[in-house]
Amino acid sequence: MNMLKQLNAAIEYIEANLCAEFDLDTAAGIACLNADSFIRFFSYMTGMTLTEYVRRRRLTLAAQDLQHSKAPIVDIATKYAYSSAAAFSRAFAKQHGVTPSAYRKNGGSLKVYPPASFHIMIKGAKEMDFRIIEFEGTDVYGVSKQYEDMDYKNREELRHAMWAENCHDVPGQLCEGRWNQPGSTSYDGVWYGIWQDGKYMIARRRSDTKTDELEMRKLPAGTYAAFKTACGGLAWEEFPKLFELIFDSWLPASEYRHKYDLAIEVLHLWTDRDRRKEKRYYEVWIPVELK
Repeated sequence: MNMLKQLNAAIEYIEANLCAEFDLDTAAGIACLNADSFIRFFSYMTGMTLTEYVRRRRLTLAAQDLQHSKAPIVDIATKYAYSSAAAFSRAFAKQHGVTPSAYRKNGGSLKVYPPASFHIMIKGAKEMDFRIIEFEGTDVYGVSKQYEDMDYKNREELRHAMWAENCHDVPGQLCEGRWNQPGSTSYDGVWYGIWQDGKYMIARRRSDTKTDELEMRKLPAGTYAAFKTACGGLAWEEFPKLFELIFDSWLPASEYRHKYDLAIEVLHLWTDRDRRKEKRYYEVWIPVELK
């Protein structure tokens, strides 16, 4: 475990000096390695070079500065060791898909990278499709079940039981038809999985449901951090990984804190099996406020 402490101390040193040209030999020495060994080990464990990690972290922090400060873009470029605003703009657009000036003006989705931390497993240093949204709030309708103080092994077991056709089949309680039913589009669109007040709820907007005999839940307006998966994954695999990255890596290192006990899963699904397998994707929204 001493090795893990030494590696994490080296990361802390790098993070504390992201706005400067940190000394590689010093970082390696903190990890009790020589510089070449430290570089090779870091690359092997995280899947990226140390140089790439530093670049991604600087551009993650630069995006925060653009959002929360009025500093000129050229000053932010200089702060994060770019020789010119043009070089900074090119690097920023390559990572985030939007120029610094456009992001400051219009906002948008970001590719953010939390700090790496070494555990028995490596956490952080992974790309996260992230954006801050101002949600207007909406009413949704569905079915909820208690998960606290019940016999479920974990949240994933309850989620699986509620979605499964051979168990609680909540989708079938909300909509006409069934998954994979030829010619049906009743399951197409957005679904919500809501964790709040010790319950999990599967819900949709009123216009997407078939009955009035459903529980109503008000999703509150406010500022949310929204995280998106790639297309094609399975919910039972994607959500646990995404929650772990959000709460173990992103949230502790970000300038935000979780505002209250609410997490919203947003599922983009289709009735047709082939289309669903190709295009489905998932999001997690959490209400946040600045620390």
